[in-house]
Amino acid sequence: MFASRKEHRSMSKVILDVRRCHPRKCADGICAAYRKCPVKAIWQEEPYTVPFLSEAQCNGCSKCLAACSLKAIYLSQADR
Repeated sequence: MFASRKEHRSMSKVILDVRRCHPRKCADGICAAYRKCPVKAIWQEEPYTVPFLSEAQCNGCSKCLAACSLKAIYLSQADR
């Protein structure tokens, strides 16, 4: 049986690879994924700084993944 979209979201977790994240490559130093996150699970303290992710706030919509041209954000299956 396949997991529903809601169940799939709860089984995934968002990961930020800080080695790939370079905010200076985003417009005005503001993380493109931060701009797209509808629930504000991604935030930056200041422009040109590496953003933070809140797994607790993330709803798994994947909009941040599409927005990050550097592929620094991805979803990983959570351990069961």
